Amino acid sequence: MSKYCTLLFIVSLCVGCFPTEKEEVVEPVTLPTINWEEGETSVEDAATEGEYRVKFETTAGDFVLLVHRDWAPLGAKRLHELVKSKFYDGVVFHQVNPGMIQFGISGDPEATKYWDKPIADEPVKESNYAAVVSFAKKGEDSRRTQICISLVQNSYMDGEGYSPLAEVESGWEVVKSINSEYGINASEEEIKEKGNEYIFEKFPNMDYVIKATIVADESDADSAVDTQK
Repeated sequence: MSKYCTLLFIVSLCVGCFPTEKEEVVEPVTLPTINWEEGETSVEDAATEGEYRVKFETTAGDFVLLVHRDWAPLGAKRLHELVKSKFYDGVVFHQVNPGMIQFGISGDPEATKYWDKPIADEPVKESNYAAVVSFAKKGEDSRRTQICISLVQNSYMDGEGYSPLAEVESGWEVVKSINSEYGINASEEEIKEKGNEYIFEKFPNMDYVIKATIVADESDADSAVDTQK
């Protein structure tokens, strides 16, 4: 046997002598149990004028929205109802692209069905600049539960009837850090039909809302950050 063949033989015997690096198993995140109730009965005494704040506690960190009722009264009312009914608890950020984040399909299909109630369009009083929030829409009078946070200047949305109702008051860096690895690949129809079960299986690293709450005043929110008009 030549020296070359002898060397190959020895190497082949030693291949199994060294431990190989074990591939790390990535466990899917466990979203909180959805706990929603009928918003109309839970917000009977809600204020109907002025501004209010919504704090979103998420897997990426916390951020606060300052909601302006005078920008879009119907949209502001709907958002208040949804937050008070705990609709957004457990909701994933299912679309994240360089220009926008969109979320608002419940992990509980029954909650999605219950809130499948469109509200009428409203005049566009503010532009959809970076850090501004509008309800998502597809066609006339189609706003329901999904909301969009603009990451850049999206003034084209003004002409498409997206009525701003809020802006990111604090936690802007958190918003920009929300996981974008899945882009816009998640199917809205699958989420509506299967809820978070579909997310567990297909998108285990997707960031989500742990809890959304109405905060009483500015002292309850994080320190303000500059929005980018």
